[in-house]
Amino acid sequence: MSVTDNIKVDTNDNQSDETYTTPISPLSPKDKSPVSNEQPEKESSVNEMTSMIQSSNDLTFPLEDSWAFWFFKNDRQCEWKDNLIQITTVSTVESFWSVYNHLQVASRLGQGCDYLLFKTHIQPMWEDKFNRSGGRWSLNLNKSQRATELDKYWLFTLLSLIGDQYTEDAQHVNGCVVSIRSKGDRISLWTKDWKNADVTKRIGNRFREVADIHRSLPLIFESHEDQESKRGATSKILFRA
Repeated sequence: MSVTDNIKVDTNDNQSDETYTTPISPLSPKDKSPVSNEQPEKESSVNEMTSMIQSSNDLTFPLEDSWAFWFFKNDRQCEWKDNLIQITTVSTVESFWSVYNHLQVASRLGQGCDYLLFKTHIQPMWEDKFNRSGGRWSLNLNKSQRATELDKYWLFTLLSLIGDQYTEDAQHVNGCVVSIRSKGDRISLWTKDWKNADVTKRIGNRFREVADIHRSLPLIFESHEDQESKRGATSKILFRA
């Protein structure tokens, strides 16, 4: 009898390769590891989550603050306040994107027009009590940057606000504005109290960081009080970031 005659091959083993694991010891080749329940449990969890998402029409992600979108139209026949139009308010991530995706991009606005985003309890004007003692961080872009840079920086600025990116200083940030002008465009971040220098400087540095503003682009701060007293003239630059 040959050696191979003593080797019997079990061809009736109905267990698949997927449930068979290499024996730990060569002395017990028939030992097989038990089938793991981990995969069915994972599939059950995934199915449960999918079912919850599909069955919930109210699944939303609330923002830390509610915000109002505004539009300023350049109609010289109307008073300034009459040109300022509130578009809508947003309080969830979904409502923000729904509005943003339906608005014309900033680079396509007409000369003299603005988009504004402010906390709902703050009017986007110097006279508002929350703005009176504040100022603005400004990013000025020339006309050649309108097609390539403006929309990107404006979106990043919006996201920094609704995403609560100013952490402990968020209460000192009131809103933002993008202004389209013939000589060049401007994106401004409005703050609450310019005399709180440490907070104002932190906001400016954070603004540059979260909006991904290149270091070659100046970021300057001016107070609303100084701008109002020097209408048509250059206001004093208080800080740089």
